[in-house]
Amino acid sequence: MGLSICAPACRSVFEGGLKMAETTTRLSLPLLVPGQGQKDITHNEALVVLDMLVQPVAQSRVVAAPPHSPEQGICWLIPDEATGVWAGKGGQLACWMEGGWHYATASEGWAIWLIDEEVAVRRLHGQWQRVAPWAAPSAAIPVPAGGAIVDAEARLAIETLLSRLSALGLMEGAEAE
Repeated sequence: MGLSICAPACRSVFEGGLKMAETTTRLSLPLLVPGQGQKDITHNEALVVLDMLVQPVAQSRVVAAPPHSPEQGICWLIPDEATGVWAGKGGQLACWMEGGWHYATASEGWAIWLIDEEVAVRRLHGQWQRVAPWAAPSAAIPVPAGGAIVDAEARLAIETLLSRLSALGLMEGAEAE
Protein backbone atom coordinates (compact mmCIF):
# COMPACT_ATOMS: atom_id res chain seq x y z
CA MET A 1 0.00 0.00 0.00
CA GLY A 2 2.77 2.43 0.98
CA LEU A 3 0.44 5.37 1.50
CA SER A 4 2.36 8.42 2.65
CA ILE A 5 0.49 10.67 5.05
CA CYS A 6 1.33 13.93 6.74
CA ALA A 7 2.72 15.58 3.64
CA PRO A 8 4.99 18.56 4.37
CA ALA A 9 2.56 21.05 2.90
CA CYS A 10 -1.21 21.12 2.71
CA ARG A 11 -2.40 19.94 -0.72
CA SER A 12 -5.12 22.07 -2.26
CA VAL A 13 -7.47 22.28 -5.21
CA PHE A 14 -9.30 25.19 -6.76
CA GLU A 15 -13.05 24.98 -6.61
CA GLY A 16 -15.20 27.83 -7.86
CA GLY A 17 -12.27 30.24 -7.61
CA LEU A 18 -11.77 29.50 -3.89
CA LYS A 19 -8.76 27.59 -2.67
CA MET A 20 -10.10 24.54 -0.82
CA ALA A 21 -7.71 22.48 1.29
CA GLU A 22 -7.71 18.71 0.78
CA THR A 23 -5.93 18.01 4.07
CA THR A 24 -5.56 19.60 7.45
CA THR A 25 -2.42 21.62 7.99
CA ARG A 26 -0.97 19.96 11.11
CA LEU A 27 -1.72 16.24 10.68
CA SER A 28 -2.63 16.11 6.97
CA LEU A 29 -5.95 14.47 7.74
CA PRO A 30 -8.09 14.20 4.60
CA LEU A 31 -10.93 16.69 4.46
CA LEU A 32 -14.33 16.20 2.91
CA VAL A 33 -15.05 18.47 -0.05
CA PRO A 34 -18.45 19.58 -1.35
CA GLY A 35 -19.93 17.09 -3.81
CA GLN A 36 -17.43 14.38 -2.92
CA GLY A 37 -18.57 10.79 -3.38
CA GLN A 38 -17.67 8.01 -0.96
CA LYS A 39 -17.16 10.35 1.97
CA ASP A 40 -16.92 7.31 4.24
CA ILE A 41 -13.57 6.37 2.68
CA THR A 42 -12.12 9.81 3.36
CA HIS A 43 -13.51 9.77 6.89
CA ASN A 44 -12.11 6.29 7.58
CA GLU A 45 -8.69 7.32 6.23
CA ALA A 46 -8.67 10.22 8.69
CA LEU A 47 -9.55 7.85 11.55
CA VAL A 48 -6.66 5.54 10.59
CA VAL A 49 -4.26 8.50 10.68
CA LEU A 50 -5.60 9.63 14.06
CA ASP A 51 -5.24 6.09 15.40
CA MET A 52 -1.60 6.20 14.39
CA LEU A 53 -0.74 9.69 15.62
CA VAL A 54 -2.69 10.19 18.84
CA GLN A 55 -0.54 9.00 21.75
CA PRO A 56 2.02 7.43 19.36
CA VAL A 57 4.02 4.40 20.50
CA ALA A 58 6.82 2.75 18.50
CA GLN A 59 8.39 -0.66 19.02
CA SER A 60 11.91 0.61 18.32
CA ARG A 61 14.00 3.23 16.55
CA VAL A 62 16.89 0.89 15.71
CA VAL A 63 15.16 -1.76 13.57
CA ALA A 64 16.40 -1.00 10.05
CA ALA A 65 14.36 -3.52 8.04
CA PRO A 66 10.57 -3.74 8.12
CA PRO A 67 9.29 -6.92 9.79
CA HIS A 68 8.07 -9.65 7.44
CA SER A 69 4.75 -10.20 9.23
CA PRO A 70 3.93 -7.06 11.21
CA GLU A 71 0.94 -6.95 13.50
CA GLN A 72 -1.93 -4.60 12.75
CA GLY A 73 -1.45 -1.17 14.37
CA ILE A 74 2.18 -1.69 15.41
CA CYS A 75 4.58 1.18 14.64
CA TRP A 76 8.33 1.73 14.35
CA LEU A 77 10.42 4.89 14.24
CA ILE A 78 12.49 4.44 11.08
CA PRO A 79 16.28 4.85 11.47
CA ASP A 80 18.28 6.73 8.82
CA GLU A 81 19.97 3.52 7.63
CA ALA A 82 16.64 1.75 6.92
CA THR A 83 16.32 -0.81 4.14
CA GLY A 84 13.53 -2.27 2.01
CA VAL A 85 10.32 -0.26 1.76
CA TRP A 86 11.59 1.91 4.64
CA ALA A 87 14.69 3.07 2.69
CA GLY A 88 14.82 6.86 2.42
CA LYS A 89 12.20 7.35 5.14
CA GLY A 90 14.57 7.83 8.08
CA GLY A 91 13.05 9.74 11.00
CA GLN A 92 9.47 8.92 9.98
CA LEU A 93 6.95 6.90 11.96
CA ALA A 94 5.90 3.75 10.08
CA CYS A 95 2.77 1.86 11.11
CA TRP A 96 1.30 -1.30 9.65
CA MET A 97 -2.38 -0.45 9.33
CA GLU A 98 -5.16 -1.74 7.12
CA GLY A 99 -2.82 -4.15 5.31
CA GLY A 100 -0.08 -1.68 4.39
CA TRP A 101 2.56 0.71 5.63
CA HIS A 102 1.46 4.19 6.57
CA TYR A 103 4.12 6.84 7.19
CA ALA A 104 4.08 10.08 9.15
CA THR A 105 6.69 12.81 9.01
CA ALA A 106 6.89 14.30 12.47
CA SER A 107 6.75 18.01 13.03
CA GLU A 108 8.99 19.80 15.50
CA GLY A 109 7.91 18.99 19.06
CA TRP A 110 6.17 15.65 18.45
CA ALA A 111 6.83 12.98 21.07
CA ILE A 112 6.76 9.18 20.75
CA TRP A 113 7.11 6.48 23.41
CA LEU A 114 9.70 3.80 22.50
CA ILE A 115 8.79 0.40 23.93
CA ASP A 116 12.21 -1.25 23.65
CA GLU A 117 14.04 1.62 25.37
CA GLU A 118 11.20 2.53 27.76
CA VAL A 119 11.73 6.23 27.05
CA ALA A 120 9.98 9.05 25.26
CA VAL A 121 11.71 10.83 22.38
CA ARG A 122 10.82 14.26 21.01
CA ARG A 123 11.49 15.71 17.55
CA LEU A 124 13.78 18.70 18.19
CA HIS A 125 15.92 20.48 15.61
CA GLY A 126 15.15 17.78 13.04
CA GLN A 127 16.33 14.89 15.26
CA TRP A 128 14.69 12.48 17.68
CA GLN A 129 16.04 13.29 21.14
CA ARG A 130 15.42 11.50 24.40
CA VAL A 131 13.03 13.37 26.65
CA ALA A 132 14.57 14.08 30.03
CA PRO A 133 12.82 11.80 32.50
CA TRP A 134 11.32 12.97 35.70
CA ALA A 135 14.02 12.99 38.29
CA ALA A 136 14.41 9.73 40.14
CA PRO A 137 13.11 9.88 43.67
CA SER A 138 15.66 11.46 45.94
CA ALA A 139 16.78 9.88 49.18
CA ALA A 140 14.51 10.30 52.15
CA ILE A 141 14.87 13.48 54.15
CA PRO A 142 14.80 12.82 57.86
CA VAL A 143 11.79 14.20 59.67
CA PRO A 144 12.91 17.00 61.97
CA ALA A 145 13.37 15.91 65.57
CA GLY A 146 14.88 17.48 68.65
CA GLY A 147 16.35 20.95 68.64
CA ALA A 148 16.57 23.64 71.32
CA ILE A 149 13.21 25.18 70.46
CA VAL A 150 10.31 22.98 69.40
CA ASP A 151 7.85 24.49 66.95
CA ALA A 152 5.10 21.92 66.59
CA GLU A 153 3.35 23.78 63.75
CA ALA A 154 6.53 24.07 61.64
CA ARG A 155 7.37 20.42 62.29
CA LEU A 156 3.86 19.34 61.24
CA ALA A 157 4.09 21.46 58.06
CA ILE A 158 7.45 19.92 57.14
CA GLU A 159 6.19 16.38 57.85
CA THR A 160 3.14 17.01 55.65
CA LEU A 161 5.31 18.36 52.82
CA LEU A 162 7.65 15.36 53.03
CA SER A 163 4.70 12.97 53.06
CA ARG A 164 3.17 14.55 49.95
CA LEU A 165 6.49 14.57 48.06
CA SER A 166 6.83 10.89 48.91
CA ALA A 167 3.26 10.14 47.78
CA LEU A 168 4.00 11.81 44.43
CA GLY A 169 7.04 9.58 43.96
CA LEU A 170 9.43 12.52 44.07
CA MET A 171 11.33 11.10 47.00
CA GLU A 172 11.53 8.00 49.10
CA GLY A 173 9.36 7.75 52.18
CA ALA A 174 10.34 10.10 54.98
CA GLU A 175 11.50 8.47 58.17
CA ALA A 176 11.84 9.99 61.60
CA GLU A 177 15.30 9.77 63.15
